[in-house]
Amino acid sequence: MHCFYAEEATMRENMAQPRSGKPALIQHEQDALAGVKNLQAKCIRPFFIEGDFVVIRWLFEIEDIKGKRFKFEELSHQRWVGQQIMEEQFFYDPSQLTESGAQVHA
Repeated sequence: MHCFYAEEATMRENMAQPRSGKPALIQHEQDALAGVKNLQAKCIRPFFIEGDFVVIRWLFEIEDIKGKRFKFEELSHQRWVGQQIMEEQFFYDPSQLTESGAQVHA
């Protein structure tokens, strides 16, 4: 992650306030992964590129530290400047993050 983001990059989840600056993005990622035992990510093709903009559909299979497994799907909309991401916004259904909305697998 470190090499892909510009120092002044921003990232936001759905319509929440964006996080700003590479250190804040890295800290958020570390905090999110602290509760994860195993994570597999898959890019669902095709992905779309138009100039400096990229849209990627991701599917994550996650096992948390308590042993619960679930799938999480999102779209990532990115704006690149040169070889780094300057802005990124994730679009997903927040109910995937709740036990009742997650596709839990035993």
